Amino acid sequence: MSANVMHIPELLANLAVKDIKVWVEGDRLRCNAPAGTLTAESSDQLRNRKGEIIAFLNMATAAARQQPAIIPLQSRGTRTPIYAVPGHIGAPFSFSDLSKHLGGDQPFYALQPPGFDGQSEPMDRVEDIAKYFARQIVEYQPTGPYIIAGYCSGAATAFELAKILCGRGAEIPCVALFGPLHPTTFSKLPRLLYFNASRSAESLLREMAKMPTFGARLRHFGSRLRNLGKRAIVTPIRRSKEPVTSDPVLASRARLKSAAITALRRYIPTPYSGRVCIFLPNKAWMRSGAAPHRWLRVVPHAEFYFGPEDCNDTLMLEEPDAPAIAELYRQATQKAERSAIGSASHE
Repeated sequence: MSANVMHIPELLANLAVKDIKVWVEGDRLRCNAPAGTLTAESSDQLRNRKGEIIAFLNMATAAARQQPAIIPLQSRGTRTPIYAVPGHIGAPFSFSDLSKHLGGDQPFYALQPPGFDGQSEPMDRVEDIAKYFARQIVEYQPTGPYIIAGYCSGAATAFELAKILCGRGAEIPCVALFGPLHPTTFSKLPRLLYFNASRSAESLLREMAKMPTFGARLRHFGSRLRNLGKRAIVTPIRRSKEPVTSDPVLASRARLKSAAITALRRYIPTPYSGRVCIFLPNKAWMRSGAAPHRWLRVVPHAEFYFGPEDCNDTLMLEEPDAPAIAELYRQATQKAERSAIGSASHE
């Protein structure tokens, strides 16, 4: 950024002190000043730096319109915009690689949950989080269509969000769920796994997904649970004068994760009649503890798309697997476009 641009806020502030109002109409810069307040020097600056001032005011307007939940990863493009819910740690930039590989014509907005900023309090009901996102989306983009997406444990919130928006009359061409964990996987696993295990429940479920038989998965689960129990018994509790979560960022992330898992444990999906596309890292995931097949209970028409066998399922939206997942999304989009053309030709 040039030094001149850096002085634009100071210039506008000085004009405002004199009650000189400056605004943008289309590509024109407008000014309204009380008699005798606009000096020749100020007039010259407004005229000579018109382009810089318009750019600054437009940027300020866009920033003011941006809602707290909306994180633009790609704001340009003509395709239907995607609004995506991240996993339970709430990191919106987990979609960065996927957005990049979907191309410059695909608007992509990540949704940041309450509590991620460390200022607001996290919510512990999927329905409440979905209503919050719905309100933010409509304020940011009043009319659809919208593509609603969700990753991992964020799939449940995305699913509920799509239902809310549809219920309000919005057009939702597709709900895209990437590596979704069905809420029942959280309601059935012991709570101990969430807070005391060395890895998250998602990690355990994905380890089990790689095992060829149900028996092998069950033995692995039992082994992990026994080891966890041993650690809980033999590992002394460390007491310190300093709080365990002295880092405020880590503390807020821990609260957010706990609230998100509580929300998932409470959530019971209900039927949805819209189009749902489920993108799995590979075909083996259909037999995994993530239980993607259980989504068929509420969306029996859901479409499944599978990534390559060697896809790193815990990082399916990141490099080097993001291009393959982006290609699956394009296939799903093209399928819908062909279907729409076919329907139109028969009318």
